[in-house]
Amino acid sequence: MKEPIGRIVRLQVHAEPLKQNGAYRPDPLVSINRAVVGAEGMLGWDGSGWIVDTHHRAHPRAKGGGKRVLSIGFTGHYAAMANRFDTVPIGIAGENIVVDGPAVTADDIADGLVVRCGDGTEVELRAPQPAVACTGFTSYLLNADEVLGHDVVADDLAFLSTGTRGFILDVTHLDRPVEIAVGDPVFRR
Repeated sequence: MKEPIGRIVRLQVHAEPLKQNGAYRPDPLVSINRAVVGAEGMLGWDGSGWIVDTHHRAHPRAKGGGKRVLSIGFTGHYAAMANRFDTVPIGIAGENIVVDGPAVTADDIADGLVVRCGDGTEVELRAPQPAVACTGFTSYLLNADEVLGHDVVADDLAFLSTGTRGFILDVTHLDRPVEIAVGDPVFRR
């Protein structure tokens, strides 16, 4: 039995990597209303063409060799980040999918998630693993002028790396690309 969590409120692709020389810069994030998700990663429709996410295997500067082709976060995590770091705009952590739902733990979603698409198709998002935060992103949230050392931000890294920064999802089981959109409901398996 699937338990509803919330609806997708933001979809985004990384047109380019978000880290440059260790520093985090969110300007390559492109907000979209619909996307195609497949075993190779995500493509986002910006109204005039498809943008290949930097984690997609077809991106010319593909990151991670397919290890992190899709990620998800929850508005509840953004509330927790805002409590700790002041202003944290929805999507700034770089997840591909943001759901209007409570903060969840890895145990809460260990069985995976399901997105119900507009045509009724259900897409399984398997094996969620917490995204490990980096010193660049953490320094960005702390409004630091430079990337701070690991020892300086260790407590903040630990806080962000338990799922608060989002979760990496396994979609290698998908046998064909599936379209998802802002407004699609998301369920816990």
